[in-house]
Amino acid sequence: MNQPRSAENSVLPPRSAENSVLPPLAAGRVFGMPFKRKRKLLGAALGSGGAKGLAHLGVMQALEEEGIRFDVLAGTSAGAIAGALYAKGYSPADIAELLARVDYRQTLFSLLMERSAQPLHRLLDGVLGESAFSELQKPFAAVATDTADGGEIVLCEGNVARAVFASSAMPPFFRPVQIDGRLLADGAFANAVPGDVARALGADLVIGVALSPANNYREVSFTTASGRQIALRQEGFSRCDILLEPDLSAYTATSVFDTDKIFDIGYACAKQNMAQIVRLLRQNKLLQPDARA
Repeated sequence: MNQPRSAENSVLPPRSAENSVLPPLAAGRVFGMPFKRKRKLLGAALGSGGAKGLAHLGVMQALEEEGIRFDVLAGTSAGAIAGALYAKGYSPADIAELLARVDYRQTLFSLLMERSAQPLHRLLDGVLGESAFSELQKPFAAVATDTADGGEIVLCEGNVARAVFASSAMPPFFRPVQIDGRLLADGAFANAVPGDVARALGADLVIGVALSPANNYREVSFTTASGRQIALRQEGFSRCDILLEPDLSAYTATSVFDTDKIFDIGYACAKQNMAQIVRLLRQNKLLQPDARA
């Protein structure tokens, strides 16, 4: 774990590599959703990683067992799936059970033959349906990449499922998703662990989960829709107060038949770092009153 280094869907303006600061939000509002600031808020920045995203659920489960729950969530790709379902009101165990229903053999076939993940999309459509961001129980944002110029797009209004599909549309496996006239691809290229987005949602302290070593994201290569190769620099992960990096080196984004093992690795990582997490949360008065830790 690293400490911090001293239309259908409305979108925030795209952020290029040179302009990575979100516009300031009005006090007491999160992307248009009013709330009362009675206490400090704990945020999650859930990183990209395909099937390795089950580690997010392991981390969340370990935290929930200590009475630690997220108030706001920002997610990229697999992190957007986990974040959206958590913000909808599902527990980590519920989400793991839902994802266990996916026919991953059929999903891999769809990826290879159709550049889609229809079994997974059908499940998310069934769970999220026509839910709008404003209908979620907790503030949530998904991060995608603009295929035109590599700019970061933060999806925070409109249809949640479509935003999640855009955030996880990893080329060449998935086709880009069109939202507000932009063709959007996987947010991993623009902001793989969106700690800064969680802060823009109102989080006072952010726990991030990187499914690959975070330093790998400092500069990534991206091919635009026109075929231009560009370098994108990321700093979102550095805005996390606590950054968990479970060792998933034995797995890949397509390790869909190892999800139980991946969940357990995320769980163990959070447990191993729990004393430090609890200490920081207590120092910042962020533990829930019923926290057992």
